[in-house]
Amino acid sequence: MLGTFSIVTLILEFGFYYPIELRPIVKFINSSIINYMIFYELLVFLFNYEKIKYYFQERKPEAVIAILVIIQKIFSKDIIFFFETLEWGEIDAETAPLAFLALNQSFLIFSNFISFLRSTQFYNINRLNPSFMFFVSFAAIIFIGILFLAMPKMHNKSISFIDLLFTVISATCVTGLSTINISEVLSFRGQVVLMLLIQVGGLGLITLTSFFSIFLVGQASVSDTLMMKDLLSEEAIGRVKKLIRDITIQTIIIETLGAIYLYLTFPSKLEIYGFDKIFFCIFHSVSAFCNAGFSLLSAGLSDQNIWNEKLFLTGIMFLIIFGGLGFSTSQDLYRKIFIYRKQHYRLSVSTKLGLIIYILLFFLGIVAYFNLEQNYTLKNLSFFDQLFHSLFYSVTTRTAGFNTLDLNKMSEVTVFFSLLLMWVGASPNSTGGGIKTTTLAVSFLQIYGYIRGTEKLEVFNRNIPRGSIRRASTTIVLSLFIIFLAIFGIMLKENFAFIDICFEVVSAYGTVGLSRGLTPELSSISKVYLCFVMFAGRVGILTILIAMIPKQTPYRYDLPTEYVLVG
Repeated sequence: MLGTFSIVTLILEFGFYYPIELRPIVKFINSSIINYMIFYELLVFLFNYEKIKYYFQERKPEAVIAILVIIQKIFSKDIIFFFETLEWGEIDAETAPLAFLALNQSFLIFSNFISFLRSTQFYNINRLNPSFMFFVSFAAIIFIGILFLAMPKMHNKSISFIDLLFTVISATCVTGLSTINISEVLSFRGQVVLMLLIQVGGLGLITLTSFFSIFLVGQASVSDTLMMKDLLSEEAIGRVKKLIRDITIQTIIIETLGAIYLYLTFPSKLEIYGFDKIFFCIFHSVSAFCNAGFSLLSAGLSDQNIWNEKLFLTGIMFLIIFGGLGFSTSQDLYRKIFIYRKQHYRLSVSTKLGLIIYILLFFLGIVAYFNLEQNYTLKNLSFFDQLFHSLFYSVTTRTAGFNTLDLNKMSEVTVFFSLLLMWVGASPNSTGGGIKTTTLAVSFLQIYGYIRGTEKLEVFNRNIPRGSIRRASTTIVLSLFIIFLAIFGIMLKENFAFIDICFEVVSAYGTVGLSRGLTPELSSISKVYLCFVMFAGRVGILTILIAMIPKQTPYRYDLPTEYVLVG
């Protein structure tokens, strides 16, 4: 209760403008609460545990917070001096301790909330299927993101509700389409919130919640583990805990290394220094790995000071690839290369199919862009520059949304070809969207098998179950249906070129974020259409339908069979 009240006061401090006379009172309340928490933890430590290791095993979050706050109190003057010396943007000597307190209290509230859910059995795996939880988790992120980003201190200029909604959904669904200039409209606090939405949207709230519940609060229940097993498409329940841990650690390591690399290769022409430079690198590392495509530059990566900085852009490309391959694929490759390299280790069929389609589309995109854009965006560039930007285009078109060249100057043939790459998207269990590479692979194999007259779908000496085949076919049909409806709806309201509307809609469904300049010019109803398309592309229209439509009770009889003329 005290922690919750502290969060409220901290939200007031960081999100709203209030009379300066109340500031000492707010700080006193937060200081009193944190002092009480430390005192309580000391009592628990002294009177309830015989050994230190038991205390840290049972109360990890509380122990970590108490230790950090004690360190803060001991070295408070040094911390204040540190922030004054660095002049880190809006984090000054007064707000630094409060920001640290906000982080501590948020951590505490989150862990206590998970404990409450588990102790009261608020949700039950028998009543709530994984698709419903996945759907609700993204809806919850969007709702919370709207509340935070609507706070007065989060933006420098006024922003309409539809633009606010569009921005939050685009960030949560890691799309990158934007109706506003985030570098001008959003304040530093707003940009931080946007980055957090991208991070949570890329990993998924369920994954993060499970990580905290398993590794910080304690052992997760069997229901929690079963739900995560279904969401992560993991065959063995015993590997769920390790997979969640590996996903979280892998994300932290890659994004940290990515931010360091971007900092070391930072273009000097941008003239960004100090904390702004550090935050710029962190933001773009998160945005690239999560395949979001958001940039703090008004012109994105097509800015004249960065569009041809190959070392910096190479780092962006690798982050996009790591995020788009999928966590399961990355784990499979890691085991194959580093752990079982001297033993026989068999890659899963999903990994093999996903890699094959990913590589094929990767080289197809390079060849297509290089040849089709010779007289357009690649004109007057050297051969090496043409090859580099073709490579960047092929990578980013899959789901990332960054662009180094002006898309409005692209030929219509290239625009049309881009629809295929954006529609397919990334691999399953990744930070990207689209129908997924394995879906396309299974569908092609199904067509090939039907032509050959085979009853079963076999690949790599394995039989693909009928459920996977049905899901792939259904996903493709539903995706085309959603895209068609959105294009039709926008055409009724707008007067833009047909190819540009198609590009915008498919970009939204594939959570790519590339735009030909239409997004800011769309009417409110067209923006709503795109919001739904982005949500459907990230969560999956099939997942939404499964979550919303109750399952039918299976019958213990078969009706007479009658063939239907098709094709």
